[in-house]
Formats: sequence, structure tokens, C-alpha cells
Amino acid sequence: MTLSKKIFAAILVLINFVLLHYIVSSLPIRFDFTQEGIYTLSDSTENMLAKLEEPVSVEFYSSKSIADLPAWFKNFSDRVEQMMEQYEKASGGLIKLKVIDPKPDSPEEERAIAAGLNGTELPNGDRVFLGMVVAQGETETIHPFFNWDRETFLEYDISKAIYETQLITKPRLGLITSLPLKAPPAMPMMPGQQQQQSDQIILSQLETQFEIVEVDPSETALPADLDLLALIHPKNLSEDLQYSIDQYALSGKPVFLSLDPSSVMEREQGRQQMMMGQMSQPTPSDLPELLAAWGIEYDVSQVLTDQTNSLSQGRFTQPAWLIFRNEFVNRDLLPSSELDGVLLLEAGQLKHAADATTAWEPILTTSADSGQVQSMMLQFSDPSQIGRQAEPLSEPATVAGLLTGEAQTAFPEREDDNKKSSGNITVFIIADSDFLLDQFSVQRVNFLGMQQVQKLNDNQDLANNFIEYLGGSRDLIGIRGKAGASRPFDVVQRMEAEAQKLYQAKLEVVEAELQETNQKLSQILSEQTGSGIIYATPEMEELIAENQKKQAELKSQIREIRSGLRQGIDRLGNTIGALNLLWAPLGLLAFALLFNRMRKSN
Repeated sequence: MTLSKKIFAAILVLINFVLLHYIVSSLPIRFDFTQEGIYTLSDSTENMLAKLEEPVSVEFYSSKSIADLPAWFKNFSDRVEQMMEQYEKASGGLIKLKVIDPKPDSPEEERAIAAGLNGTELPNGDRVFLGMVVAQGETETIHPFFNWDRETFLEYDISKAIYETQLITKPRLGLITSLPLKAPPAMPMMPGQQQQQSDQIILSQLETQFEIVEVDPSETALPADLDLLALIHPKNLSEDLQYSIDQYALSGKPVFLSLDPSSVMEREQGRQQMMMGQMSQPTPSDLPELLAAWGIEYDVSQVLTDQTNSLSQGRFTQPAWLIFRNEFVNRDLLPSSELDGVLLLEAGQLKHAADATTAWEPILTTSADSGQVQSMMLQFSDPSQIGRQAEPLSEPATVAGLLTGEAQTAFPEREDDNKKSSGNITVFIIADSDFLLDQFSVQRVNFLGMQQVQKLNDNQDLANNFIEYLGGSRDLIGIRGKAGASRPFDVVQRMEAEAQKLYQAKLEVVEAELQETNQKLSQILSEQTGSGIIYATPEMEELIAENQKKQAELKSQIREIRSGLRQGIDRLGNTIGALNLLWAPLGLLAFALLFNRMRKSN
């Protein structure tokens, strides 16, 4: 083949490649090979879109003309636009997507600001927009800014905005709580004063879905026409109000119940008040009459520990702070099917009574290495002592579950013409309340003067999933379930947990021996004290040397455990790195050999 023919053939191959790429990209066919199907609309989204009866307009404002934007931001903007295009295709034409580039000082920018999309201001004065306005008829929902840290929640955020345009009136959610979920009233800010506090994220998120009706614990009855009731660390409820809750649950309406045997937040506040000379004693939350009628046993004096699931940060381990992942989360129930990393702080145990008429489905359970410790001891004990003080349990414990089925009234002797003596209840119960607070679930960061929220775990997802599930908006649950939390190195964490157990076992043995040696030294010193003269005897010198030797042996054993752990982690990292580097060239080599063999056979 001459040189000119080779060049012509190469040009034809290039043209064919470009044409093939254009044809394939034009086809309305997509294949999603990602593990979580992040490029595929979930069944819940498609079900929601199938319910659309009227056209929905979506105006997506995306700054594309600003040259100084980083590449990752532009890529994320394209990702949002591609996701919206899938909504437009899946809706059968009912969703009308319009992509708008609000260039600086343009009418499009003025429209974006007028719509409520203030964007983020750059140092040069330009504004970056990445939000949308969803409208159906006179109902309008605004998503001010797509947070790139919530990319895994992208489908949920879009579907949520579309869902909210379908709501004529929001469901009414009754809220009884002793936690400071709502920020204090705003005060006039002075120069140099810190920014006003914000509502807790859980409350802000619920306000987008529900009409929140706050109920004071001293009230005698629940407000009428509540669609859902949430009791979060309820304390000092009047008996009349408890009876009203009893009748509400027996009527078949759902209840979200968050109890707490030991509130970390309240204990921290108590310490601050004591430093200021005020007395404060945190108290647990409990509804014993209602729980007994529903068939749930709950001991407010006990807090769970778990060696396998305890929070570990380097050398620091908090045995009563538990992280629930993998097999410790119920995957069969839709709201919890994709939770991966729920952090509970000093949670209690929930048991289903043997004679209960209700059905109990555990949601979060501990491992077989769990135990119990007195909740009062947590105020005085160091975290390193809590694990040794805990009494082992004979089986895994449940800290959250869904209660359904027939239950009896908790007030059988109460006289009321309209009283329900029994009924089918639906109650989600969790034995912790601190997990809902921002300080244990999210962190707020500022980007270009705009506050963004980054999640630390799946705590907010757990609460929102089950409240939405109980409240009836079930289409959104499957979408949120697709959102993944941070991806931990499970193998490394298991290696660290095993090393921690081994270290703890050796530590307890050596500490017992050291304590015995110290007792002998104390006895010798006490005998010398009676004579009025204290001197080092050969026996004392031998005991001190033995003490020092055992301490040195313990340190050496700990170093060996940690060294073996590091070597194991390093080997794992090297193996993964080698696989990442070699799979592509090895695959290409295998294809080349196969292609050469086929060519020779022909």
C-alpha cells in the first residue's frame, strides 16, 4: 500500500469514528454500569412522573459564559443538565425544560435574581448561578443552588422540587420536643457580632414538606387534623396530652418517636450552666404507659456500648457512640434500604415484649459484642473506662424499629364517650435524639459568601426517610435511598476493630498485673509508715523493676499490634494501587493478542 493510500485510509477511519460517535450520542439509549445506577432515574421518580397530569415548566439557570469558573464546577453543571434532560424524556413531554445562561448584566441575570436565585458572587463582582425554578400553574418551587457536595442527592433534589409543585396544601405535622430545634428569635446585630443562629437542618427540611404545628408539653390535647405526629425527646408531658397521643395512634395515624436515655446535648448544656453557678440535671425521655401498651420494653437507666460499631478516631474510641452500617441496618425496609453510616450517641435498647399483640421490625441493631452501662456513669467515667464497666448482653440489641399492628389503649380506666379501646398503630421508635442535631450530623461551610451544608453521616436521611414514609410521600423515599454516604474502607475498619480488641485484651491483663504489684508496694509502704522511716528495700526495688518491665512489655506489644496493622493496611493499599494501574494495559494486551490470533486464523 502506497503512502497516499495509507493517509487516505487513516482519514476515512477518523471520519467513520466521528460519524459513529455522533450517531451513537444521538440515539435515545443509555447504559448505566455504575454500581448505584447514578445515571438512571429510579422507579420512584418514574412513578412520580407518571402521576403528572398537567405540564410542568423547569427553568434551569446555569452560568456557562464565565471563563474563570473551575472545570469541576462546569462538569457538575453539565451533570445537572443531563439529569434534567432525563426527566424531560421520562415525563412524556409533560416536563418542559428550558436552560438559561444568566450572563453578567443581562436580562437573564435579572430574571434569575427576581425569581429568588441570588447565586454566588465571585471576587470580580460576577454572579454564578446554578439553580432552577419549577412551576405548575400558580404553584412555584425554587431550588436556589445545587450543591456539588450533594451530587449523590441530585435526583432527590430535582424530584423533591417537582413533587412540591403538586402539593395544593402541605400535610400537617405535629411536633412535641424538648430539643432546641428552632433557633432563638433574631436580635439586631451589632458590628462584629457573630451571625444569628439558624434552625436545625432537620426542622428546615421538614418545613419544606409539612406544615409544622408545634405542641407545648403542657397542652391537654393534640391539635385537630394532624397528618403525622413527631415526638422528639418528649419530657414532662401532661397525662391528658399522653391520652390524646394514645388515641391519635390508635386511630391509625403515624407517629415518629425519638426517646433518649442520655442526652449528650443536655449534658453539655448542664456543664455550662454549672460553670455559671446554675444547677442543671439532664433527664431522660420516656413514655412508659404508652410503650407498655404498644408492647415495647425500654430501660432509661441503661445505655448501649458496642465494640464492633463504636466510633473510633485514631487512638480515641467512644464505646457509647455507635455507627450502624451494612448488616446492622435493615435493608429490607425501603426507608432504610440504602442508609450507610448512622451515628447514635448514648442510645438505649428497645425490646419487643413477648406478649405483645403488635409486630416489631428492627431497623438498627448492634453486634454480638454489645453491652450495657448505667447512663448516670457517663457523666463521670472516662471513655476508656466505659467499655470495661459495661455488662455484656447475651444477644444483639435493637435501638430503632417500626411498630405496627393492633394495640390496646394505655388508659383503659379513663372514661371518654369517644375513646378507642384498641386500634392498628404505626409507630417508628428510636432510642436516641442527639443524632438529629446539626453538631452530630452535618457541618456548615461558607463558599464565596454562601453557606453550604455538608453531611457527616446518614442521620438526617434516617429521620427524613421515615418521616416522609410515615407522612405518605413514598415516591421520594426510594430516590433518597439511592443517595450514598461517604464510602468508608470497610476492610480497613474491620482490621482496626480487631487490632483494638487485641490491644484492649492485652491492656486489661497487664493492668491487672500492675495493679497487683502496686498493691504490694502500698502494703510495704504502709508497714514502713508505722516506723516513721521510709526506705527502699530490696523487695521494693524488685517490685518497681517488675512494674517497669511489665509496662515496657505492654508498650512493645502495642507497637507490634500497630505495626502489624499498618503493614496490613499498606499491603492492601499497594494491591489496590497495582490493580488500578495494571488493569487497563493488561486488558489492552489481551485484546491485542486475541485480535492478532483471529487475524492469523483468517
